[in-house]
Amino acid sequence: MPYSHDQPDNAARVQRLGTSRTISRKQYSASSAAKELRELLDNPSYAAKATQIKRIIQLENGVCLACDQIEKQIIPNSRGGVSPSTTT
Repeated sequence: MPYSHDQPDNAARVQRLGTSRTISRKQYSASSAAKELRELLDNPSYAAKATQIKRIIQLENGVCLACDQIEKQIIPNSRGGVSPSTTT
């Protein structure tokens, strides 16, 4: 049940991947949560999709990719500074 901040976006993303189910705040109850959990645990397609996504993530060099993206966002400062990727 996504509540606030980045949770609705994250919930939508993992639901689109086929690895989760989402309950809206208005529809949340113990019985609705139990029903959704039962579907996640009883339906093998969720585990299969999660395993597929796991393999994709494991093949990435996540730290390197994240650092590359951060460096792309760095703008030289107004005093003529350079990005860290060009320094030795």
